[in-house]
Amino acid sequence: MALETNGRGFIGFVVELPGAFVRGRSESEILSKVGIEAKSYLNWLGIQQASLGRGHVVQRHFCQLTVEDADSEILLTADKNPMNGEEFDRLAEIVLLSGKTFTSLYNQCQLKNWVDAARIRRTFYGENPASIQAIFNHVDSTQRYYLSRVGLDVAQGQSFLDTRGLSLEKIGELHRRKNNSLVYRVEGESWTVKKVLRRLVWHDRIHGKAITRILAKQKGLGLIREYEDSFHLGLV
Repeated sequence: MALETNGRGFIGFVVELPGAFVRGRSESEILSKVGIEAKSYLNWLGIQQASLGRGHVVQRHFCQLTVEDADSEILLTADKNPMNGEEFDRLAEIVLLSGKTFTSLYNQCQLKNWVDAARIRRTFYGENPASIQAIFNHVDSTQRYYLSRVGLDVAQGQSFLDTRGLSLEKIGELHRRKNNSLVYRVEGESWTVKKVLRRLVWHDRIHGKAITRILAKQKGLGLIREYEDSFHLGLV
């Protein structure tokens, strides 16, 4: 577990499961949630795991960001490690699966523009997206933002999955030329190819949880009958 905090909020990243994360108000709360998140992530990948422990902290990063709003800058030690072609291909498959899962989650939604009033607030990046459509649009645009952190770009106007596929093609070309050897310093934050891939999965997952919570609320209010838990989150 790699832990990031500003002293007010905590976010932990499961190093062995790129994109898996937990949030909380204390280190102990973070560690208590690791097993649940890891099981959810592995179920999403179709991997059954009987027993998972609490985990332990192998890296700590202190920052001035609004971590309580899930703002993050940490460069994991694992993000800097060499990555051969086989490892890149495995990680790229997870990133593509994540994009497909997020799209599947979005496509099943009937009330995409229904506003969850409880989500209306300001965050570090502006107004918190309060509808499923707003969340989807935010995640879609953020794909191109992450790509720009390593000097790459994809033209706007593509579908979500086309953007994801083109992003992976461009990142793959960069990896073949430079492996994971370069650290890009952009606006005070350090990035690598591997970090971009991890962050794409993390961003899908964190906002996939938000959409799933909205669907659960819609069901509780009788607005929809059922929904599919595409990321295997098990939220109530």
